[in-house]
Amino acid sequence: MRLVVALICLFLLAAYKQPVKGISVEVTGLRNNNGYVLASLFKEGNGFPDQADKAVRKVKLGISNRTASIVFSDIQPGQYAIAILHDENSDQKMNTNGLGIPKEGYGFSNNVTGAFGPPSFKRASFKYNGDLVSVVIRTRY
Repeated sequence: MRLVVALICLFLLAAYKQPVKGISVEVTGLRNNNGYVLASLFKEGNGFPDQADKAVRKVKLGISNRTASIVFSDIQPGQYAIAILHDENSDQKMNTNGLGIPKEGYGFSNNVTGAFGPPSFKRASFKYNGDLVSVVIRTRY
């Protein structure tokens, strides 16, 4: 009998799932499945958007059906923004033409754009309070 109770307890513990917490990101509008999506999560504006070495997290995401997704977990509450790059040729940098216009897809949280360059952190940022936040970023080409 004790064995049965122990097995039931183990089953219940295994079935119990902690609520998901973190920043869930879905990247949409990718024009193909080539390469990867590079996603950088910035806190409080430090390095946003093009100094990935200053990001609190940066990841390389596989692409399936022209979308990519991730959940950034174990994140402290604060003000965050996300920058993504569709690195189609897998060289881990944004390729531009002679005028400096991006050849590869890019995007920012809140789906904001800049007038002549990237948007400000203030416009791209969102508040994360420690629960689950969902962010959808539409890729621009």
